[in-house]
Amino acid sequence: MKQIIPFVKDLSLDTKISEITSIALEHDLKMENSDSIVGVFTISGKYKMNEISINEEVFEKKINFDITLDDKYDAKKAQIDIDDFYYEIINDEYLRVHIDVKVDNLVYYIQERTEQKEEIQIIKEDSNDDIKDEEITENKDEIGELKRNINLENNNETEDCNMQEEKKEVTEVKDIDYNKEDTINITNQISSNFLGNEERYTTYKVHIIRENENIQTVMEKYNVSKDELEKYNNLDNIILGTKVIVPLKDE
Repeated sequence: MKQIIPFVKDLSLDTKISEITSIALEHDLKMENSDSIVGVFTISGKYKMNEISINEEVFEKKINFDITLDDKYDAKKAQIDIDDFYYEIINDEYLRVHIDVKVDNLVYYIQERTEQKEEIQIIKEDSNDDIKDEEITENKDEIGELKRNINLENNNETEDCNMQEEKKEVTEVKDIDYNKEDTINITNQISSNFLGNEERYTTYKVHIIRENENIQTVMEKYNVSKDELEKYNNLDNIILGTKVIVPLKDE
């Protein structure tokens, strides 16, 4: 961001001023304490006292400059220069100089905070997109993750059941809601490279093993083979309450 700071000063010379024949401006402005611009303007040149004068008078004036920037700006990387310089002769008595100081690379604090908020918002939106992508099972890795999660649940439930048996509280197993079965619908097509060219699944059912059920009854109920179930489940330890992923074929 660039900011222009106008500066006006009336200078009195030794005599009356009719005409400025030459003029120059020099400065040594610099930032101080990250919020102030300090330094000195040096204005020098020549002038005539009246229109018919042949002789020229020489002048040189030094003007102190000290200004504090508004605290809404961050001026740590600011660069200072002169944007414009011009003068006027006032009633043949004063030389009025106009100096526009340019301060570049300012940072507007409010703008910076807004950009930070927008950046945070973008990160959140990207995160939401990632979550949506994770919810869509499109390839072998994602199905594998589903298998790992189900197996982890089964292992945890197995440990709980073992602890219950040791404490002779097997009756608590009846609290499991065996009537609840989760159906996982995969909205996108599963990669044919993963499922094979001859068989294709788009829906998976999570079946909870009830009393008097085993892998054989699950195979018969859903018309799937043991090999198909083994692709998604660890069948070595199937007990009451175990969740089994059952692939359903498209009709």
